[in-house]
Amino acid sequence: MSKKLKFYSICLAIVYVIFFAHNAYESIKFGVAGFKLGYSQSKENNNLHVCGGDVEPVAGALTFPSTVINEKTGEEVHCEIRQIFAYMSQVPDKIPFYVKTMSVMADVIGIIVLAFFAYLPFIVYKILKSITKNEFYSIRNIKRIRKVSLILLTIFVLTFFVNFSTMTVTKAYLQIKDYTSCIGYLNYSLLFIGLVILVLSEILKYTTVIKEEQDLTI
Repeated sequence: MSKKLKFYSICLAIVYVIFFAHNAYESIKFGVAGFKLGYSQSKENNNLHVCGGDVEPVAGALTFPSTVINEKTGEEVHCEIRQIFAYMSQVPDKIPFYVKTMSVMADVIGIIVLAFFAYLPFIVYKILKSITKNEFYSIRNIKRIRKVSLILLTIFVLTFFVNFSTMTVTKAYLQIKDYTSCIGYLNYSLLFIGLVILVLSEILKYTTVIKEEQDLTI
């Protein structure tokens, strides 16, 4: 393998690791903070119910239905709320069973997504190791690269389901004046990168097969 290809491959791997390390760090940070806050609040009130999700103004973006105090000037500043997390001592009397089921499934899928994020660096390490051993063009390595793309696409789909479930649960428990629940932010870069890597894996497979045929012919 040429030095230039090695250099580009290592740069790509470094960017990849940084990207997913950042995402994993943010997910873990918010998850731990939410758990600590929820646990401390539940100790004070056993009937406390935590609910929340992404919201958007009913009248549309940039309508500024809320206000906050600007502590520097003391005046009210118009703003929009984009995410709500509520600690409720009272909940609606009748919550559909499917809503409760979706809430539990969203938590389980969230753990699965974190597991995928934790597993990805091991695959990347094997791909990097194959480069140093000059074994990049191999069927085994192509399967690893394809596995990375499929994991990324799976994470995107699971994240969409989690966000959809969160929206459904929030609508069942909360009705905020001038706001409506919506599907949260979706990281479309996961979808894009996953598809790009999948296409590249197929190109690599094609070139590897041709290379092996040429080697056998010689």
